[in-house]
Amino acid sequence: MTALDPIPEGGFGDAVTRREDLRLTTGQGRFLDDIVLAGMAHMATVRSDRAHARIVSVDVETARQADGVLAVLTGADFAASGWGDIPCESMPPAITKGQWVRTPYPALLTDRVMAMGDLVAIVVAESRKAALDAVELVEVAYDDLPVVTSLEAALSEDAPQLYENAPGNRVFSAQIGDADAVEAAFAKATHVVPLTTRQPRMAHASMEMRGSIGVYDARMGRYELTTSTQNPHSVRRLLASSILKVPAHKVRVSAGDVGGAFGLKGRVYPEDVLVLWAAERLRRPVKWVPTRSEAFVADFHGRDQMADGEMAFDAEGRILGLRATTVHNLGCRLGPATGVSPFLSARMLAGPYAMPAAHVRVEGVFSNTRTTTSFRGAGRPEATYFLERMLDKAAAQIGLDPAEIRRRNLLTADQMPYKTALIDRYDCGDFKAVFERAVTLADWGGFETRRAQSAANGKLRGQGISCFVEVSALSNERMELRFDLTGAATVIAGTFSHGQGHHTLYAQMVQDWLGLPFEQISVVDGDTDQVAYGGGTYASRSVTVGGSALRRACDEIIAKGKTIAARLMQASEDELTFEKGLYVRRDSNERMSLSEVAVASYRVLGHPADLGVGLEATGTYTAQPQNYPNGCHIVEVEVDPDFGTVTLVDYIAVDDVGVAVNPLLLEGQLIGSTAMGVGQALIEQVVYDDAGQQVTAAFTEYGVPRATHMPPIRSELLNTPTDTNPLGVKGGAEVGTIAAPPAIIRAIEDAIGCPSASLTLPTSAEKILDALHKTNDKKKAKP
Repeated sequence: MTALDPIPEGGFGDAVTRREDLRLTTGQGRFLDDIVLAGMAHMATVRSDRAHARIVSVDVETARQADGVLAVLTGADFAASGWGDIPCESMPPAITKGQWVRTPYPALLTDRVMAMGDLVAIVVAESRKAALDAVELVEVAYDDLPVVTSLEAALSEDAPQLYENAPGNRVFSAQIGDADAVEAAFAKATHVVPLTTRQPRMAHASMEMRGSIGVYDARMGRYELTTSTQNPHSVRRLLASSILKVPAHKVRVSAGDVGGAFGLKGRVYPEDVLVLWAAERLRRPVKWVPTRSEAFVADFHGRDQMADGEMAFDAEGRILGLRATTVHNLGCRLGPATGVSPFLSARMLAGPYAMPAAHVRVEGVFSNTRTTTSFRGAGRPEATYFLERMLDKAAAQIGLDPAEIRRRNLLTADQMPYKTALIDRYDCGDFKAVFERAVTLADWGGFETRRAQSAANGKLRGQGISCFVEVSALSNERMELRFDLTGAATVIAGTFSHGQGHHTLYAQMVQDWLGLPFEQISVVDGDTDQVAYGGGTYASRSVTVGGSALRRACDEIIAKGKTIAARLMQASEDELTFEKGLYVRRDSNERMSLSEVAVASYRVLGHPADLGVGLEATGTYTAQPQNYPNGCHIVEVEVDPDFGTVTLVDYIAVDDVGVAVNPLLLEGQLIGSTAMGVGQALIEQVVYDDAGQQVTAAFTEYGVPRATHMPPIRSELLNTPTDTNPLGVKGGAEVGTIAAPPAIIRAIEDAIGCPSASLTLPTSAEKILDALHKTNDKKKAKP
């Protein structure tokens, strides 16, 4: 049995198959659109068909008379409700110093639309079809205003100003690092390498689209939202504190199965607010599920960043310093998590390298595009792409092999802990050893033989490499463990599983730590009425913060159980040991299982009253400090010179995730994250035309990776456990998204022989053929 051969059940570190999969793969999942409530009405939306305009009038009378229509509501109606705006809560005060532009964000707009797809009105009807039909009857008159959609256009001198209090359309301009130290480093540099990179705007395109069902309980004065989210407690907090302005116990948020999120579903959306508002007005449940085309224009987007800077090197190619400016297109207004990616990107520009000096300016810009939010990796892919492309360009300029320039600069275990020139302090890791293992596994030095073999088959072969470090495990978490009166245990998780396999992972942990069989362990998550507090799932946090909190809960269960067992066995606690689910009396055959102790804890007779009733515990954990997964990925591609198509023929991934709780599930995260990295490198991009029309509003225009795009992946772990949490784990769910794009693009450039760092994302066949023709023309022009 290999490390990845699945076993039916097992403990911490075993490759256990997901217990969720049988239900999900046999049609027994319960997603948002599967839910049907008695008396449920359906909401459809009236959205702006233009990017920037004054709302002159909204005529809803014809729509109100349509068959099956229950209500047609406008921005004026919403404004009269007194409900609050959606806030932005992701601008770090330590960096921004509070200097950033706040934007109004009501769920329905009254005066001005600022991006295609902005919400103008809603229709609620007896059926979804009736609601959609009535949407066509709503007449909106607009007075068009000037439009800017790109970073370049928004920052131009003659650009229209989208907000009076945002000169130059800038949301913020902040900086980190030491500018004076950087100037001194550049003054003694032998080589200075400039670089500009551009990250495309991305659509999350989750398999299950967002959706919401609102219920208002008039008897209790309580709001209940069921939504496709990755963070139920965050949605409840924002609804209660900022929008409804009621105590949190007046709001329940729950989620069933969720078909992917990737940062898209982390916070509250206007549609979440509107189904609750409509439900309160109509005293009926109200459901909203978008069409796929609606989701493309309604969902927040990701990425859309430009980075420009220089790196200083000494004569041997060692990094002396970095200065860079990153500019982020944040869209038309700020959502709750809009500030996450820009600032994570800035702080991670130190990368896995020994970099004595760095200074980064980070700026946000408004445009007439959809609001941006976190996208898998959230800033770390942007930072890694810029750094790795910089190293590739520097290698070409200085005359070094791309692997060699990394070898000379990567951090080693002896340099840990390492304080970067920006913000972070890496606690552990051997970045250079991970790199050396990847280079060996890929047979980097034997590449030319494989290149020649490909050439004999009419293909152009190239290789690319990417090293990275990321930061994971944000915030705090709370996990409960409760035994019932049959001796079975339930994990009540503050994290929320939407494809990660938590119901398997947490059962593994409890089985390993408490010795309970799998069938006696269940997991509850995703319901604020059942889970007292939770941070949700994002940023590779769940195993670190959720697992560490669960470890503490298990430790408390063992301690409480020992007290009960000692009383029942008429022994002192010091006489008892606990292993494999049993309390054993030393120098005796007397033993009692944890399940037996739990059952006894509920008895009225025979259980000491001073020990309370039942067996349960709560564990908490705060990620201070965070942890730093790292890795090295190497790609080989073949390019068809006639068609410009790219085939990924080999993919090597060596990663350090601290400790692998379940190698099988970790491998799944590697494959999934790599697929998203492949998509960004080759085909994915949200495109707006100059008028602000989103021209990629369906899968006929927006490409996503298919199985044929995926390479064979050979992966290994070279772990350095961290001491920053009780489990020694680091994040591992975003590695491919971070590492794949720069490695793939470098491999394509190497294959076609174009200048390093000259291709842009996504690298389409058209771009490849154009670069190939230019390269061939230069070769012909040489004497």
